[in-house]
Amino acid sequence: MKLPIHTAVIIHDEGTTQYVSASHGELIGRIGDWCREHWSSVSDDPPPENTRDLIDTYFYDNVEDSLEVTDDSIELPGPYAAALELFAALQEIADTPKPGEPDPCDRQSGQAPEPDTCQGTTARFHALIDKARVAIALASIPSVPRFTVFCQETCGGGTIHIDTHEAADLESAILAGKQQCIDDWSHGYKEGESPWTMESVHCLGVAAGDVEILHWKDQLP
Repeated sequence: MKLPIHTAVIIHDEGTTQYVSASHGELIGRIGDWCREHWSSVSDDPPPENTRDLIDTYFYDNVEDSLEVTDDSIELPGPYAAALELFAALQEIADTPKPGEPDPCDRQSGQAPEPDTCQGTTARFHALIDKARVAIALASIPSVPRFTVFCQETCGGGTIHIDTHEAADLESAILAGKQQCIDDWSHGYKEGESPWTMESVHCLGVAAGDVEILHWKDQLP
């Protein structure tokens, strides 16, 4: 899946203002807010209510300022794509009126929108959209590698201890595996009497990820 990236660069007498948004509509809204904030440099009259008319009028009358809008996209891996698809679907539902009903937020219909109705249309899905944003954030967190660690007594006798751990690297996985082995084998011993230590437990090997053991017989009958 591709993530849309919409950017705007406004060059004005005070410098440069840049915006980056995930949707074209959101970007237009942010440009409109900037134009309203600086409308006094164009006219003393109230700014146009329609955002697109506002932007067109502002940059037509104020030739010293310029606006450049760019639409692009980047390819996303699976986890990011799934979260963004959910967000896009919820956003589309929130922005679309029910079939057969006029859009109460449509300012181009010739009728003034009713604020309470307009707010209710989007508020219904506000919580769901927030959850989608959280899903996107969680998808962006790098996952911690998992390792399956095999341990045995240093002398080579006894059974094999197998467990899976999350660790930053191989060395950390070995330490975690040995410590878990020590803790498990020390169960039932009084404090300080367990013979199991980092020196008496040996790491036989480490496998990447989770390993499902279907059969294991480390001692002959």
